[in-house]
Amino acid sequence: MNDLIIPLLIVIFGIISLEIGVAAPILEIIAGLVGANIFQLSDIPWMDFIANFGILGLMFFAGLEVDKDILRKNAGKGAILGLASYLIPFTVISLVGFILLSCDLKTAALIGISLSTTSVALVYPVLKDLKLLSSEVGQTIFTGAVLVDVLSMVSLTIIFGSITYWTMIFFILTILFMYHAPKIGSLLFKRYRGNLAEIELKFLSFILISLIFFSNRVGVEEAILAFILGFLFSEILEEHEEITEKLRGIVFGFMSPIFFFKAGTLMKLSGMRIYVAILMMVFLPIAFIAKYFSANLVFSRLAPEWGKRSKLVGAIFNFRLTFGLISAIFGLQHGILTSEIYTAIVGTVITTSLISSMIIRMTENEQSTLKRARGDSNPRPPA
Repeated sequence: MNDLIIPLLIVIFGIISLEIGVAAPILEIIAGLVGANIFQLSDIPWMDFIANFGILGLMFFAGLEVDKDILRKNAGKGAILGLASYLIPFTVISLVGFILLSCDLKTAALIGISLSTTSVALVYPVLKDLKLLSSEVGQTIFTGAVLVDVLSMVSLTIIFGSITYWTMIFFILTILFMYHAPKIGSLLFKRYRGNLAEIELKFLSFILISLIFFSNRVGVEEAILAFILGFLFSEILEEHEEITEKLRGIVFGFMSPIFFFKAGTLMKLSGMRIYVAILMMVFLPIAFIAKYFSANLVFSRLAPEWGKRSKLVGAIFNFRLTFGLISAIFGLQHGILTSEIYTAIVGTVITTSLISSMIIRMTENEQSTLKRARGDSNPRPPA
């Protein structure tokens, strides 16, 4: 019965997202929250595998969507935006954890990492929904978001990781694998184009699943590897749009909704004790405000002509989901975070994403109203 409830909830909340105009991933997270706390859906083995494939597929498509020319032109702005919107919140939140909550340095740093991330997995579909992804503004925002995820990963590796000879060997093997995979793919796609066995999709699925193997041994988040791989495959797949469309249907129609659904199941309302509520009251305003204003102010100064989008950027960079959850789970599994701090972080990550979604919705409604008002104030000349 549980196996039927999951797709049913995803379909219902997907319809709701279209009706109310909120990004589908946010509603899929809420669907997972409802599933876990009302229908007791958790620890479903097949969901873990599909969720992992979903985030890999989503990040692969994010890499495909990067416009190299626009990226090259706005790389500097994106880098400054990414650095500021990660380092400022990380410093503020870590200090709050260390001074105000009396956490040790490792715990405070992990709280800082978890609440300073920006989820490329959420930024990508939101920018796509807003029809900004292919614009200079969108590519600058996207570049900054990717850099924040990379900085989060690097911070986690430096502070908590252990680099050995095996790590270096697998790192070199990973680079070789990612360098040669597009070349092998190009040969296969040309030779077996239009075949009924769908060799192209099987090859891409194998490549994406292989990233889990390499990421576990190198200590690099597989989502980042999938993004880079998508970037490397982008020129090849431009000549094979039919493959892209087939994979898009599988990822966006089935795999990625399961990932967001699973993220929602991590939020257990039964664990919301008074101490957790107090922690959330501390984390939520500080994390949201630090991220919002660091991204907002830097963006408005980088490109004054894009100033009208600065409120939108502040909200978009508050999407913390993917690596925020990964960092929190890492801390819980290694005994760095208590279950109370973990629950508060997950609650803050999901709540800030919901608040951001509402701000984006209101901002877009305001701009639509202004456009209509300008149109009404400029009547057509008589024929």
